[in-house]
Amino acid sequence: MAALAISQCVSHVARPVSPMTQSKPSGSKQEQPIRSALILRKSTRWQWEKEQTGMTDAELKKHLHQKGINVSELLENEKKQVQAVQEIVKELEKAGITSRVVTRQQLAQYLGETDLVISAGGDGTFLAAASVVNDQTPIIGINTDPIGSEGHLCVGGKTPPRNLIERLVSGNLNWVQRSRIRVTVSAKDGKAFSIFSMKKSPKKSTNLALNEVFIGEDEAAKVSTYNISIDDSQSVKQKSSGLIVSTGTGSTSWYLGMNRIDENATTSVLEALQSLGINVPITRNLVEKVVTTVNEKIPFEPDHPSFAFSIREPIFNATYKRTATRGFARKIRLESRCTNGYLVLDGSTKIPFPRGSVATIEIHSGDALKTVIV
Repeated sequence: MAALAISQCVSHVARPVSPMTQSKPSGSKQEQPIRSALILRKSTRWQWEKEQTGMTDAELKKHLHQKGINVSELLENEKKQVQAVQEIVKELEKAGITSRVVTRQQLAQYLGETDLVISAGGDGTFLAAASVVNDQTPIIGINTDPIGSEGHLCVGGKTPPRNLIERLVSGNLNWVQRSRIRVTVSAKDGKAFSIFSMKKSPKKSTNLALNEVFIGEDEAAKVSTYNISIDDSQSVKQKSSGLIVSTGTGSTSWYLGMNRIDENATTSVLEALQSLGINVPITRNLVEKVVTTVNEKIPFEPDHPSFAFSIREPIFNATYKRTATRGFARKIRLESRCTNGYLVLDGSTKIPFPRGSVATIEIHSGDALKTVIV
């Protein structure tokens, strides 16, 4: 029985073969010409303070000085951002592409009128744009602050190509479909929760996450309890410090950090093998190779048709039986037994997950985000 239980627990860990990556190359050319673009500019601290306070520039400078904030630094960052956006507008204009600079709130308003969305900022700005785009409108990320932002989701990361717009117009760019996670949360009465008002809505809404979804109690120190069904399997009770569901895009960040092994853990395993009579030489070189080999296998393709799940610090006892704690799936159904549970999409959007509510987490090819790789 023990052997059977263990085999059931690890059955989801092996990575499913991706039919997407088998049947087509990782990138494809943009077929439809780009005539118009929306530019979502990064929200700088200066811009945020202005929106929050409603003050004039002079009033805000005085207000921030009194709070001991380096106003010159904020203004310099704002200036750099404005100049970067102006340069993007200029390059688009030279290429014959009309553009409009928008805020996140305005992006949804004008989305139906554009051929392309450009996020001008870092990964946070890209994720903000991706959370609004729920169709096949392509997104390109341009890192406007290479010093302060890694820009993993942006074209070229810290070194965006200077001829990006030129390559866009000529069709000399590779496009990829990044899988996204579809999340629907319903209360017992069948109503869904709005991610904006945090109240029940009479209609179910579809929420998409590009990186990952975390499910658990609002307070990190509290244990999360829920019933879980993976790929329509029988629902079982689980208790843990939360559940993370990740796409291939998000597998290089939180999911990787949660599941990676380090030198200490590797050394402990090798020492355990030695104690069992297996002759394994414990050298620094071997430890480093094992760590690298294992960790390099954790991330997976952005267009993978499944998502990965990983349960944080699961509790197994007579009440909560041992279940799969990590693996791949296309659908997970959760019934909350939490006190003050939430689903957090891409580290920012929070959806209430109170006791009795049901979350359905799925992945569909039609939800994929069209973007660029280089």
